[in-house]
Amino acid sequence: MRQILLLVALDEHRSLHKAAAQVSMTQPAATRLLADLERLLGVRLFDRNARGVQPNAYGESLIRHSRMMLATLDHARDEINAISSGTTGRTCIGALLVAAPTLVPRGIVRFKHRQPNHTVQVREGTTAALLPALWRGELDLVVGRVAHEVEAAGLKFEALYDEPMCVVARAGHPLGRRRTLKLTTLAQEQWILPTPDSVYRRRLDDAFRQAGVEPPQRIVESLSILSNIMMVQETDMLAVMPGRVATHYAELGEIRILPVKPPALSGPVGVITLVGRPLTPAAMDLIQALREAAFDT
Repeated sequence: MRQILLLVALDEHRSLHKAAAQVSMTQPAATRLLADLERLLGVRLFDRNARGVQPNAYGESLIRHSRMMLATLDHARDEINAISSGTTGRTCIGALLVAAPTLVPRGIVRFKHRQPNHTVQVREGTTAALLPALWRGELDLVVGRVAHEVEAAGLKFEALYDEPMCVVARAGHPLGRRRTLKLTTLAQEQWILPTPDSVYRRRLDDAFRQAGVEPPQRIVESLSILSNIMMVQETDMLAVMPGRVATHYAELGEIRILPVKPPALSGPVGVITLVGRPLTPAAMDLIQALREAAFDT
């Protein structure tokens, strides 16, 4: 356990002195502990230089597994605490923009009907933030859309449904009176867009360039559906939203879907899990609830 904690501390600080302090040992003791581990494995885990230590391919692999082990122990601690307090454990899920407003809450509601004492923790974000958390064991599953290379990354993807994107504006926006619109005519408008690390943001920027114009420059970058709805309602900003979310708010009369075809997304919405890591019974039950919610939506 001390070796595992030291590995993670070295990854965070890239300094033997700082890592040793974090795990409450002297630097010589940390150096010996790391040397013992490398001798046991028969490989060097870190490259030493003037700035500190840098994990090599062997080190990165062992650090990843060490983080997963620590996350598993954290889950075990949470489960023990939950049992002692009368609840039945915790499941942590990541929600990408396309799934966070509709599929995830509806799936959780179904799950809570069956397991009312089980805690579900939801973390929203982009694939760049959530997939590393899944690899580290901090999340049990991620719900959303991924690129085609998931199998090469050690991930398993179960498709649930297709979800187009829509361009929306406030009810009464002047552009809402148009029968057809093209991206080229919207490049100068103010936009609310996903953050640059979002796959769809890159696809949207490429679509503007392929149409012969530069992507919008007057923008707000946001992954919060609630904030985006509020900004759209109170300004002339345009935004891109998942089709089911846009349709829901359009039917309430709060926004309007504009007659413009944004770029298609690569692949359906589904559940992402890590290959080789067994799911808890609660996580499997939550995935089943998500399947049911997707089918009924």
